Amino acid sequence: MGSGKASFKPVGTQKPFELVCERVREKLLKGELKPGDRLPHERELAEQLCVSRQVVREALRSLEIAGVVTLGRGVDGASILPGEASRLAQALGDLITLNSISVKDLYEARILILELVLDQIGRIARRPDVSNLEALVSETRAACRTGDMKRRRECGYRFYHELAAMTGNTALVFTVDAQTELIQGFMRYRVADMPEQVLLTSREIFVRLLKEGEIEAAKIEIRAHLSRVHACLRTLPSRD
Repeated sequence: MGSGKASFKPVGTQKPFELVCERVREKLLKGELKPGDRLPHERELAEQLCVSRQVVREALRSLEIAGVVTLGRGVDGASILPGEASRLAQALGDLITLNSISVKDLYEARILILELVLDQIGRIARRPDVSNLEALVSETRAACRTGDMKRRRECGYRFYHELAAMTGNTALVFTVDAQTELIQGFMRYRVADMPEQVLLTSREIFVRLLKEGEIEAAKIEIRAHLSRVHACLRTLPSRD
């Protein structure tokens, strides 16, 4: 006879709509659904999952809030959305608002991740192709000349995006994009705090060093630049 000491897993407490969300995410993980695909209509989905249409509606609203689907009108139904860095940026922003992450921690993480990006670029190519970065420096200069702050912010976002893209690692690209979007959100009305020539000179030095394969020197330059940028964020709420 057995000892009677068998262990049991706790009974699940998930709500029906959460289980529906799980089924959709499982299909995504298995590759059975991909961005752009449409889900079955509400009635059909309810029948397939043996739940009420109300449960399906609640699940779809939850998935919409999470950025997994977009809800169409009438016969359009719900469609799977492509991944976007803005979702990660929003999550990080909420954590900062809740004082779970300090601005100081965000700054240090950004430095570490960009140094990782530079290390990876250095491993891939001894003298990287920086033509896209050079073009963005020229575009930034034009934006500064005309006082176009919106374009200047867009150039900044694209500069770091292109830098991360040089690694060929999509996880790094999403991470860098999310951090850039978050920081630009905080600094939306403070772009002009950094003198134009200081920005342009730093960009030019950094791109030249990267082009010459001077990875360690490029790290020093980008750290100095980001130290100036993040000095503008020190007035934001922090746990420190």
